[in-house]
Amino acid sequence: MNEKRKEKRIPVNIALSVSDLYTENSLDVVDISSPIEVTDISARGLGFICEAVLPVGSCFISNIELSRDLPQIITDLRIIRSQALPGNRYQYGCEFTSISPRVSKMLDDYEARMNHTAANE
Repeated sequence: MNEKRKEKRIPVNIALSVSDLYTENSLDVVDISSPIEVTDISARGLGFICEAVLPVGSCFISNIELSRDLPQIITDLRIIRSQALPGNRYQYGCEFTSISPRVSKMLDDYEARMNHTAANE
């Protein structure tokens, strides 16, 4: 997927579950039981891979745990792009629809910590 983010992506390998998927124009809620693998995160959104076909423009509430020593991030995300991958998998790009300054700072701190760890390896 081409780089579209305005913020630097932080590579991660965390799991994410989505139980409610909805669109802004619809009150319909769809249950997604497919496992989701988060591949990267930034201050503006995240990327993930899963087997479910999810429509661009759909929104969901996410519960993201970057590490055990940081509070979980609970926020709304909107799917802004998708790409088919081999093996009936799909790669998605999402943007945070609302994110607090506290969470943005937490992501900045996490990125700094990851960069520091990578530099010392």
